[in-house]
Amino acid sequence: MDLGIRDRVALVTGGARSLGKADADVLAAEGCKVAIVDLNADGAEEAAGDIAARGGTARGYECDIRDTARVQDVVSRIEKDLGPIDICVNNAGMIYTVGQLRDMRDEDWELNLSVNLTGTFKVTRAVFPGMRERRWGRIVCMASIAGLMGGFGQTAYSTSKIGVIGFAKSVALEGARHNVTCNAVAPGIIAPNASLSPLYERMVKRVAMQREGEPEDVAHAVAFLCSERARYITGAVLPVTGGMDLFTF
Repeated sequence: MDLGIRDRVALVTGGARSLGKADADVLAAEGCKVAIVDLNADGAEEAAGDIAARGGTARGYECDIRDTARVQDVVSRIEKDLGPIDICVNNAGMIYTVGQLRDMRDEDWELNLSVNLTGTFKVTRAVFPGMRERRWGRIVCMASIAGLMGGFGQTAYSTSKIGVIGFAKSVALEGARHNVTCNAVAPGIIAPNASLSPLYERMVKRVAMQREGEPEDVAHAVAFLCSERARYITGAVLPVTGGMDLFTF
């Protein structure tokens, strides 16, 4: 199925590895020109090189999305190199520390929110006005099953992700009359990072399908929400969890 986004310029944050790299690869396969933005400059360049080696168009950019000036600078560079940004995938995120609320330090809380929520805000703010002016845009924010259900020992992370959902819905309202959609994707247990958790076996047993997902499972959902086919979907939260968010025995 043609998603109708060939030659669109797509910015993917945290695109050097894992979910973000899969997002970038799938969008490139759909014909998008992809800007891979990551704190890891070498990783961003390598991921872009992989796309170019397959015949796609991609560039890597280093950026700390917590820094307003650097975000604005990198957006300007992308638009100079590739053209106006049509698609923004806010994938960059982190889980910094897993511990109960009673043990959480201020800096643990603040780092989670500054990357997962404030970084998403700063990148979106930088690209949103241009999308509205051109009357076409797709924004996808990476939430989490923890943002839907909470998570034991994940107070800061879960709070940041439910914040991302509220942010996405609000941006959807502001973009709706300008043909700019904004949606959130909420992944569940996704390889390969999920297996690093000491609770991995217990988590997989909570999944209705009884297995973890792959990065491509999330990436294809992201690509659909970025597509012309999804033009009437905005303010939605799409769980990609294999049924982990369902009640199961």
